[in-house]
Amino acid sequence: MSQSTSPTAKKVLEGIEVGKKGGASFTEKLAPDAMAFFNQVAAQSFSQQAVAFLNAYWFELSTEAEFIYAVAWDTIKYADMHFKGIQLVYKYDEGNDLDFDIGLYFYEQLCKFCEDPKNSKYPATYVKSMPVMMTALKRKQELREKVDVNFDGRISFLEYLLYQYQDYANPADFCTRSMGHDEHPEIKKARLALEEVNKRIRAYEEEKARLTAESQQNGGQGVKALGAKNMLAQIDAGPLKEELNKALITAEAAVRIACKKYGGAAGVPGQGGAHSSEGALWWLNRDLEEKKRRYGPKAK
Repeated sequence: MSQSTSPTAKKVLEGIEVGKKGGASFTEKLAPDAMAFFNQVAAQSFSQQAVAFLNAYWFELSTEAEFIYAVAWDTIKYADMHFKGIQLVYKYDEGNDLDFDIGLYFYEQLCKFCEDPKNSKYPATYVKSMPVMMTALKRKQELREKVDVNFDGRISFLEYLLYQYQDYANPADFCTRSMGHDEHPEIKKARLALEEVNKRIRAYEEEKARLTAESQQNGGQGVKALGAKNMLAQIDAGPLKEELNKALITAEAAVRIACKKYGGAAGVPGQGGAHSSEGALWWLNRDLEEKKRRYGPKAK
């Protein structure tokens, strides 16, 4: 892949070294077109923001990918669900940012998770990912002055990631590395296939919830309740589960093709315009693995 830097990206090169240690100054160095690009990425779902970040910093931060996926992403989705009053994951449409108050809640939950003794493997393994404990007042000031890159009073997942890993990343450098790099067709196809799996999961879970509620009516007695119990017992052999299994098979094939075609993409860490698809491919595989674990055929 060519290492040449586009004219647009060159406009933000002067800001690459600014803000390695955080602070409002590094947010002020974004040129208008770079800020427009940043906003475009920040408007995408939390997961797509994470993929863009990992693509840009795969060489430096691939070791933290599991924490970003399993802990940070899970926690920011939980915070967003909490704010929206959604309790069931399958009913949640992934968001893209949080207001400052929910941002405080996100950091609070993240810190609690990392401090919980039962999660001790994470601080020991993902040192770069550990959040710094702060008072609510200090945290809010930090969010306003150092995290909120586009000054919109909201916190995107991308802003959290750039702030958390500020020893390796900053907004200007992220834009320089990422601008002008479109999602590869097979990677997009695999991502859309996994989104189709999400739709099938929702349909399956909604039917399961409906049958569960019906089976509990009148103390679980009566024709309707007994019929629902019977249907619930057979749901994993029904058409909704069959459609879900087919979607998983299609997604697995699409992910395999994307990895075969784009895996091992060349790039030079820290060099302007360097880009990798490794973050996207890792995320696709990890998400597929999680979906198969939860909804794939069970080993006998």
